[in-house]
Amino acid sequence: MKKNFLASIVLIAFITACQTTGTDNKTIGQEKIRTVILTDMTHDDGNSLIRYLYYASEFDLEALIITNQLPDFNHDDTGPREKAMSILDAYQFELPQLRKHDPDLPAYEDLMAVTKQGRGALPIIWLTNTLEFSNWIADRHVTSSWDSVNFHDWIGEGLTPHGESKDSEGSDFLVQVFEKDDERPIYVQAWGGTITFVQALHRFRQKHGDEKFQALLPKIHLFGILFQDISFEYFASFEKMQNETCAGFGTAIPTYGEEPVEFGKVLFDNGHFWYYVWDSDPNWKKPLTSKDVNGHGPMSDIYDNGGEGDTPAFLYILSSVFGLNDYNDPTQGSWGSMFKPMGSSFPDGYYSTCEMVRNEVESPIPDATISVDRYELARWVPDATNSFKNRLLWSVKEPGEVNREPVAVLNGDESNKIIHIIAKPGEVITLDASRSFDPDGDELTFHWFRYETADNYNGDLEIIDPAKALQQITIPQDLKKENIHLIVEVRDTGEPKLVTYRRVIVETKYNLFCK
Repeated sequence: MKKNFLASIVLIAFITACQTTGTDNKTIGQEKIRTVILTDMTHDDGNSLIRYLYYASEFDLEALIITNQLPDFNHDDTGPREKAMSILDAYQFELPQLRKHDPDLPAYEDLMAVTKQGRGALPIIWLTNTLEFSNWIADRHVTSSWDSVNFHDWIGEGLTPHGESKDSEGSDFLVQVFEKDDERPIYVQAWGGTITFVQALHRFRQKHGDEKFQALLPKIHLFGILFQDISFEYFASFEKMQNETCAGFGTAIPTYGEEPVEFGKVLFDNGHFWYYVWDSDPNWKKPLTSKDVNGHGPMSDIYDNGGEGDTPAFLYILSSVFGLNDYNDPTQGSWGSMFKPMGSSFPDGYYSTCEMVRNEVESPIPDATISVDRYELARWVPDATNSFKNRLLWSVKEPGEVNREPVAVLNGDESNKIIHIIAKPGEVITLDASRSFDPDGDELTFHWFRYETADNYNGDLEIIDPAKALQQITIPQDLKKENIHLIVEVRDTGEPKLVTYRRVIVETKYNLFCK
């Protein structure tokens, strides 16, 4: 009797699923993200830090670790720390004005409390065994030399080749971050090398044992602007990265000799970020120059022409605040680019922007990933640039004089959630953004499009009039196990123009009761 009753309930559930369209709103960006920034304060890091600070209220910054990196700075060079302090001091001066626009921006004292000096200096990875460097880096001519580099000379016990402890203020502080009773993931932005971060993981494991260490690892989500020094071997196989991805390690050789640990996620950008710094394409234009930024207060006057190569590491999360993506899914595409799985040789949570090497004769890799076109970063640069230009105005204008982002309301929902719709093939679904509004009263324009590179449906889907706020979308008859990503851009007419997004992911559910 009980078995028949349960079977009836299941039958009713399946039939209901076949007859209705279901909507499941997944919350993203609703809580501040635990963030760690690793920076070497090289030619472009300062510019990225300046941009980051205008959005700092969107993150829960738990550590800002400054680590010298060769060839830019020797281990005892005070330049990186001084550069970071000059930016934070300028932020302190501007903060009363900035808080008129965003009262939640963090206090200067809170930022200083989490800014720590890490250990240095390892050479950037592709120069590791050249042992010297003499060339221009941005507007500085740099000459530097070093000895051979071995992982265990820098990570673990004892002293570095410079006679310093391998521990540092930065690594000690990161251990405290790892020890917090907080189940939220820790998003580590590796603008520079990971040496201080890896030493902290080594100490945490030593201090708390393997069980607690293994419990910590899934909470670590790392966005790597390159893998900039040899300490990355701690969490990714040198040989596999070299042989099966587009990672360029130059003269470096593996020296770790142990199995890497597995993080919750690793996002490896081996080149898309260059779009914010330099490009050989004659049609390329740097998104922002110092002339565009200077003149908006003390922070802006520190901004130089070194580019912003590290900015995509936080744009990836920031665009989720504006409704474009779920930062838990790197394949969706974001202001920080799109990522694809690195393949079966790597943990499930490891993604990159580059193509797997596939040698059908010698070492076939059946699940070789498709390379991601850099357009998946470049396509969002105008929107991200306008957003920052608008934030710069906070420093020199009063509330009411500065544009604000429109609010994209989709099917009555005005959050930044991604909407998941379960529909039947051939069904017509309604997507209504007509209740969107602008807090400044600006007129709005709408643009709907299918984000084809983010979904996995190979057929066609027609959007008859993309400029209409209200859409009637017919689900393709051949849509089965695939999904379709639809995005609406809601753009205002302010200056500069600002945009918010809503994403809809459409899927179908088939079962024997639907036939």
